[in-house]
Amino acid sequence: MSRRGLHRFTTGMLAASLGLSVTGVLHAASVEEDRQDRTDLLLEAIQDELRLVRDENQQMKEEIDILRAESSDDWMTEQRAEQIKGLVADVLADADTRSSLTGSGLMAGWSDGFFLSSADGRFLLKIGALSQNRFMLNHRLYNQDAGPNQLPKETPFNRVDGWVYGFESTTTRLNFAGHLFGKDLTYRFELGYGRLDPQHYSGDDSAFGARLYEAWVRQRLTDELAVKVGLFRAPFSRETLVYAGRQLMINRSSIDMRLGMGRVQGIEVDYVNDQFRAMFSANSGSGALFTALGRAEREPPHAYSSDSIDYSFQLRSEFLLAGQWEQFKQFTSPVDQEFGLMIGVAGTAIHGEDTGVSSFAEDGPDIVSVYGGTADISAMFGGANLFASFYYEKQHDPAPTIVAVDWMAVVVQGGVYVDAKTELVARYQWGGAHHVQTTFNTFQNRQNQDPFGSPYQIVQVGFNYYIDGQDAKFSMDFGVSINPLNGVSAMNQTGWLVGNDKFKGQFLMRAQLQLMF
Repeated sequence: MSRRGLHRFTTGMLAASLGLSVTGVLHAASVEEDRQDRTDLLLEAIQDELRLVRDENQQMKEEIDILRAESSDDWMTEQRAEQIKGLVADVLADADTRSSLTGSGLMAGWSDGFFLSSADGRFLLKIGALSQNRFMLNHRLYNQDAGPNQLPKETPFNRVDGWVYGFESTTTRLNFAGHLFGKDLTYRFELGYGRLDPQHYSGDDSAFGARLYEAWVRQRLTDELAVKVGLFRAPFSRETLVYAGRQLMINRSSIDMRLGMGRVQGIEVDYVNDQFRAMFSANSGSGALFTALGRAEREPPHAYSSDSIDYSFQLRSEFLLAGQWEQFKQFTSPVDQEFGLMIGVAGTAIHGEDTGVSSFAEDGPDIVSVYGGTADISAMFGGANLFASFYYEKQHDPAPTIVAVDWMAVVVQGGVYVDAKTELVARYQWGGAHHVQTTFNTFQNRQNQDPFGSPYQIVQVGFNYYIDGQDAKFSMDFGVSINPLNGVSAMNQTGWLVGNDKFKGQFLMRAQLQLMF
């Protein structure tokens, strides 16, 4: 490169460097100016806020001065001072109480129910309630062709009122549940007011009174095995095991009320894993199927010396094919719930004592006994549900002239949501004393002579409106009993009344408002 070329190259590089330096300085100056502007704006905003606060303080001070000037000169009298001292003392006492509670580690609040808990979680008490208030209307159609052994036909001088309706507080309960000394030892106590004989084991199923529904303690032995002792629902039919506040329709089916095992007092062993669970109970019997007619208490609890049962066992197994166990604590399947499918099978064996209490004769062959089983399937579709169950039970010597009774029944029910809160529901029931053998004759579904009457044949439709899930729910259903019901099949709890042959059938309307937590 020549000297002239080198000079030109050097001069160009110096000019470029100078240009870049000037540009950088200008850019840095511009950035610094922007930062300064933002800072000034921020300071101005802070100053404006301070001026506003100062003005508000001045205004409040002026208002306080005005109030003081308008008040009497003795506004802080000795009496007033004593009142203020008393108020301060009360506040301090309340603060001390709260401090002592906090110091002891007690926690309280609401989590799907009220609860009290220790800070370390070893002790927990949950308080819940269930209230069901109903209106029921029953209409029985009088049979003008009633036989000679029935009441006379209706005449202007002999009216038969087939309309029965009214309100009732079906049940009101308080329950206490939780755990002690850790989560392995759990408990549940439920007491309240309701029918003393809802299953109609005795002659009067409309009497109300205070009663104990559940009282049990459960000890978990391993992650899968536990033992429960006390008063609980027998592990037999699924309808019985689902809590009263989580039924699909207003009440359990009449068939389950008659053929289910109800509540028992005894011991139960539970086993559960992800897809299978089993429950086995040895107990003093529930009185189901009239196995404790000589006992003063139609339902447990009762004294051990009056249980009238030699032995009573129930065993239930459930198979979870899809979904979660939690889904099957109720029959409904809310919108967007995952698909669930469960199958259940169970058996029962009850044998009365030869004491003349449960049997109608003191010789061995006339001791009442019941052996049977049930099977059911439950499907949850997320916005729809379906449930079906089958019962078969063999009963020996339920009465002096009745040798044996074969009970057979089917229940099918389901629901579908039309929106997130409204569910349409329906149920069909069929069954009863299918085959009856007496000392005089053998009957098979012949209502005129069979002492157990015609089989159930009931159709019901209705809806649930979930105000706040199961906790606040309004339900209404309408049903027709195609066959007349006698003293064995009718139950006041469900709304179906005794009809016999003097009525052709009956219509039932039920409405219920439920509150539960």
